[in-house]
Amino acid sequence: MQINNYLSIPHSYGTFDCIQLVKQFYAQECGIFFDIPSYSTSRQWMREFSTDKVDAWASKYGKKVLLTDAKNYDLIVFKSAKSDMIIHFGIYLMPNKMLHVEEGKTSRIETLSDYWVEHIYAVYRHDSLV
Repeated sequence: MQINNYLSIPHSYGTFDCIQLVKQFYAQECGIFFDIPSYSTSRQWMREFSTDKVDAWASKYGKKVLLTDAKNYDLIVFKSAKSDMIIHFGIYLMPNKMLHVEEGKTSRIETLSDYWVEHIYAVYRHDSLV
């Protein structure tokens, strides 16, 4: 896998945000193609993703796994502490890291700090990565 191809890319809603990073990485590095529900290309995208919607979408492609069982390239989904609103997506990298991009920053590999772990909603593994 060419992880370095996805580092230091500036965030841009709809072009290279956390959702597009996941989609591009899976397509280019894993040969996995999937549809993503349409979403606003602004910070408003978070209002369009709930835990129920993500579960319904992800169940078409794979299964939930525990963080303690996570493997390289599993999808990590983060939610708000105050609601069922999804706030971020990342790609798990062993051990205890993720590839992601945040608004106003560039894509990077970051350790799953206590903050991130506390906000994990689910970890999903695509059927072809089992």
